[in-house]
Amino acid sequence: MNRRIPPLNSLRSFEAAGRHLSFTRAAEELCVTQAAISHQVRALEENLGVILFKRLPRKLVMTAAGYALLPEITASLDRIESAVQEVKQREGIKEQGLSIRVAPSFASTWLSPRLKDFWQKYPDINLRLYHSHLPVEFGQTEIDLGITYGDGRWKDVEVYPLLKLGFFPVCSPDLLEDETVDLPRLLSSYNLLHDADYRCWKSWLDEAGIQGVNAYRGQVIDDTNVLIRAAIDGQGIALGSEVFAAEYLESGQLVRLSDETLCNDEAYFLVCPEAHLLREPVATFKQWILSQL
Repeated sequence: MNRRIPPLNSLRSFEAAGRHLSFTRAAEELCVTQAAISHQVRALEENLGVILFKRLPRKLVMTAAGYALLPEITASLDRIESAVQEVKQREGIKEQGLSIRVAPSFASTWLSPRLKDFWQKYPDINLRLYHSHLPVEFGQTEIDLGITYGDGRWKDVEVYPLLKLGFFPVCSPDLLEDETVDLPRLLSSYNLLHDADYRCWKSWLDEAGIQGVNAYRGQVIDDTNVLIRAAIDGQGIALGSEVFAAEYLESGQLVRLSDETLCNDEAYFLVCPEAHLLREPVATFKQWILSQL
């Protein structure tokens, strides 16, 4: 039977781009260039005779056809992956599995661009990433390693600092009426966008010596990627960092409003029980990620 199916690479590229709504993020996930993703998606659109994405200056928007196709392709790829794993297990083919729970924003912005290097060096290690903001409860899960944000004071685990952040206010250039930034007026006029809670804005305002601004107003968005996107879309003013806002500051989608940078006691840490380090894949990943700092 001759199946009339578009090339698998085009389907995989579309599926990744659809999940991330970004050719850049899809390229990082599949370890190819952004141009390759764009080419594969364009080829799929030509094959189907429909437009799957509207390519706007600052964002990628999926069309109705794209939204209809995405869940079916995702489900199909999941079934293929599941079938492959089942065959391997049945035939006794052992893989060096490594399960990592990682904060989503850290995964997409810092870790994902570096994973190509890991896979090239250690192709036999089957890496599984699970995205969550919550710390890992190692006694109740099969997770090998965790990458989480906090003060590093966790019990019964080995803790390795990875990335410390500095925060400063950022917003869409559309919110600025002229080149002169009246920061207190801006902060009082627009929503403050909060990550998880209100403490960060309160601490930044105190450190900057800005008074008369209510630090407890605005929206709470507990996903850094969504928070930054809200700022890009002009929904308010966020506290960005050198890591998570750099791409958008460079492109002009965001502007930095102050040189004042808040550095707190929290950071991203690699954590795991000491016993897990006896497994070669765990020790290998720990050594690799620390070498990336």
